[in-house]
Amino acid sequence: GARLDMKILAARAHVTLEAIERVIDPGELDPLTGNAVPRHAGADVILRADRILALDAYGDCAPSGRFVLVKDYAIVGGGLISMEGYPDQRGLVTVRATNIKRELPRVSTEERTQRNGHKGGVLWLTGLSGSGKSTLALELERRLFARGYLVYVLDGDNLRFGLNADLGFSPEERTENIRRAGEVAALFAAAGFVVITAFISPYRSDRARVRRAVGQAFHEIYLNADIAICEERDPKGLYKRARAGEIADFTGISAPYEAPEAAELQIDTGSLDVEESLNLLLEYVIPRFALRGK
Repeated sequence: GARLDMKILAARAHVTLEAIERVIDPGELDPLTGNAVPRHAGADVILRADRILALDAYGDCAPSGRFVLVKDYAIVGGGLISMEGYPDQRGLVTVRATNIKRELPRVSTEERTQRNGHKGGVLWLTGLSGSGKSTLALELERRLFARGYLVYVLDGDNLRFGLNADLGFSPEERTENIRRAGEVAALFAAAGFVVITAFISPYRSDRARVRRAVGQAFHEIYLNADIAICEERDPKGLYKRARAGEIADFTGISAPYEAPEAAELQIDTGSLDVEESLNLLLEYVIPRFALRGK
């Protein structure tokens, strides 16, 4: 939570200390416990800047891969930049096609809404593996379908059998996975569907990109179950394999998860059962989407 100034090359930015992942005693090289970095110690930390910075991983370019931290005009620390676990997004949104022209629909959003009796939109379920995303998405789909909704689930695992079969789980591939899924969800929503997604989608920047693609019809729903509960459930046995080193870049273990800062709805799926969580979802969806009391 500490607020500091970061100086990197000629740039200066405000940064927030988001997490302290590991603290090392420089003398003994042993890990220390606590939620602060003491004087003369080293640490792996996550810093979030308030603006975009030009930087590199230290191993790629040392001058732009190191920084100084300042507080109250005094230098309080310095560090080396690692981008391990975070995607390089510089080439992900470049439109390479030429001679293309956007065609506008001849059926308006309002016409689709009136025909369907409900608005279209995206319910973007995000959370750790084991937080209940697929379970709740599929059951919510069944409940809304029974009420007459045009509704469809986009599940992360399912898309990796087809549309995203060429993608793995590196930070860049995770980002591309969510970019594609978000564009598909936006198309479904524009067609008048209520789209329910089940993706870990660990990076805030990726979810923000989907929000921009969908617009006001995007609803971020955070299934907030802490990692201890998710690991205890471990429905696919993935946490056990990740702890054994059999799965690299596993969210929550060896890859980061950035929790939403302002989700439209947050559900504590660590303490609520499926039925209680579904009731909260329905209480959120019905008044925001239905036109004819469905």
